[in-house]
Amino acid sequence: MRIKGQTIQQWALGAALIFALCWNIARASEVRELSVREGATGTRAELVLDGPANYSTLTLSGPDRVVVDLPSSKLGRIALPAGAGVVKSVRTGQPVPGTVRIVFDLASHVVGSKPRLETTDGVTR
Repeated sequence: MRIKGQTIQQWALGAALIFALCWNIARASEVRELSVREGATGTRAELVLDGPANYSTLTLSGPDRVVVDLPSSKLGRIALPAGAGVVKSVRTGQPVPGTVRIVFDLASHVVGSKPRLETTDGVTR
């Protein structure tokens, strides 16, 4: 009888974990647009998401690049922008399941401004 109880408990725990994973995937923010432009104040990259998201940034050298990680996010069907200004190219990846990584390859070292989040018409920019 005890073995049966452990089996039911293990099944219930497994079902709860699968439910939590599916919930996180269903609630993940989606990157809908990605653009890079050069203007009077420098080069600007803009990400458009369908909802709020956590993020982290990292600056690397040799070669110079800026990395943006978006945990609990997914990449929509977007066209990657061509380089502009100091940004030579843009690429994406997934370092771990459920995390979108966007890499901006740079022509030289830059000091970036603090990222700014705006919510308009139900999307986060």
